[in-house]
Amino acid sequence: MSLFDIKDKLYKRKVSKDISQHQVSQYNPKTEKLNEEPSKFQKEDLWLKKKQGLGATEKKVIKKGILALGIIIAIILISAITYEVRRVVFTKSGVFMSIDGSTQARSGKLLTYTIKYKNNNWVDIKNTTLEISYPEAFKPTNNTNFQKESPTSGIIKLGTIKRHSQGKVVFNGKAYSPKGALIYLRANLKYQPSSFSGQFQTKSQIGVNITSAPISVEIEAPQNISSGNQINYLITYRNNGSEAFENLKIKIDYPDQFTFSHSNPRSLEGNNIWYLGNLSPGQSGKIIITGKLEGERNKIKTARVYIGTTEQDGFMSYSEESIATKIVASPLSITQTVNGVQHLNVNAGEILNFKIMFKNDGNIGLRDVIVKEKLASSVLDYSTLDMQGGSYNADDKIITWKASDIPNFKSLDPGQGGTIIFSIQIKNVIQVKNKNDKNFVISSVATIDSPDIPTPITMNKIIAGNIMDMKLNSKLILATKGYYDDQKISNSGPIPPKVGQATTYTIHWLITNISNDLSKAKVEAFLPTNALMTGKTFPTGANLDYNQRTNSIVWNVGNVKSGVGILTSPKEVAFQVQIKPSPDQIGKEVKLLGQSILTAKDDFTEANLKQVSNQKTTNLSEDSSLISKSRVTN
Repeated sequence: MSLFDIKDKLYKRKVSKDISQHQVSQYNPKTEKLNEEPSKFQKEDLWLKKKQGLGATEKKVIKKGILALGIIIAIILISAITYEVRRVVFTKSGVFMSIDGSTQARSGKLLTYTIKYKNNNWVDIKNTTLEISYPEAFKPTNNTNFQKESPTSGIIKLGTIKRHSQGKVVFNGKAYSPKGALIYLRANLKYQPSSFSGQFQTKSQIGVNITSAPISVEIEAPQNISSGNQINYLITYRNNGSEAFENLKIKIDYPDQFTFSHSNPRSLEGNNIWYLGNLSPGQSGKIIITGKLEGERNKIKTARVYIGTTEQDGFMSYSEESIATKIVASPLSITQTVNGVQHLNVNAGEILNFKIMFKNDGNIGLRDVIVKEKLASSVLDYSTLDMQGGSYNADDKIITWKASDIPNFKSLDPGQGGTIIFSIQIKNVIQVKNKNDKNFVISSVATIDSPDIPTPITMNKIIAGNIMDMKLNSKLILATKGYYDDQKISNSGPIPPKVGQATTYTIHWLITNISNDLSKAKVEAFLPTNALMTGKTFPTGANLDYNQRTNSIVWNVGNVKSGVGILTSPKEVAFQVQIKPSPDQIGKEVKLLGQSILTAKDDFTEANLKQVSNQKTTNLSEDSSLISKSRVTN
């Protein structure tokens, strides 16, 4: 079969063998359009051209593809070879680290741990940093090149560790944790192999069990108590070790609804921290805390006590203990008020009117009821005690009421109750002999009991009670004195004062503060319109503000310690006042300063205190040189 026959069959059309009679329309390759339908000769030429093989362009493209493929294969081979080489010269498993040291420790004892590291690779590792982390109860000490970054971590920069070399770091510290605590020290070695980029790390850790504490602390309290009753916490502590401990403190976390009353010894920071100072081997001590505990029936109230020291990052505990007290119900109830309220601050010289309310809340009668009121305070004047029945024992400061005083106490029926009334006065003069005579509290504890109240086995007997604490406000004294003949500031002008002529006087303010520390104290007064402040003060530069438009003078005192004016000299300031009498003042005394008002905040009772001193005139009785020379002359 001829070529033309094959073509004819392919295109399904019948063609003539006489090719000279056929015309072929021209193909425009730029516009990619056929001007006319291609003839069979054109189609034949294209078919023949494809059969003859690839053109130059196609060959060029194929060559480039083969070249690119070769490059990719080469890169893969090189990478594989490089990786294999690096794998041979460095592996992460070739870097080792361990922490050696005791896994059993005593709280507060200096611990030493050795952190060892080793590079078994064929290349150095660089930019090496050892990160050490630990709990807050662990305190690093005396560590070379250790840089603390947070309360629980720090770093040591090791730089470059040579191939096939090793080293170690000694890390010291103390664990302040109670017995049985488990703490962890963790080390993280971060580094970069010198043969290629990328950061790696190797980790290690050690657990340390606290086996004992050199200092023990215990706390005791009633197992159960009626809501509102007085509760006593007894804290005992002891140094069981062979070395002394310095700067010790005891701290207690009270249960909720606990109201602090007082403690022996007194707390020196808030109501829950006591400074013990140094504690020698075998030395011991105790703290008694008294307060009121309230809560719903069957609630468990837990107190926790700690003994330790204060580090830079806060309180660190050597040992700790807790005690739980259950709130239970009593068939007897008792409450009390003073001056009609249950919470109040009191003042020197004030009369306290007590009212005690009692009731049988049970469902059976109770025999031989006894009510007691313990009222112990050094600021009370017991000679003013006024009772309706009852007996006062001066030795233990307890008032007792029995059936002989209140007949219903012989048998108090269910739902039956009553009221007891008495009064006592606070001393006018509060004795302050040393710096510890401050922050006085009058504590009154009322209890009611009957032998018919059941006492469950293994439980202490429930005696209903109620405690009230009255804080004594500090007593302030503001004295205003004036002189012409003054030792602090020299004065001038005619005495007695004359019309139209200026005469100066020196005014002194003196503050006495009896029993509590004060803050935000200031004294304020006004000069009369015809007077002015000259600017002379003592001491020079005293914190006095004078407003000439209003003629007001303010002494910004600030803080005033307890015992000022009693244990130390009064707080004092002096300033000069000038007057120039007018004709209408002839024969009269001239006003120098209006009423002076001292205000301050009592830091113990948080009460805002106020004391007033009377105005001053030229009739200055404290200056003997001015006798009969106080009235204006012409």
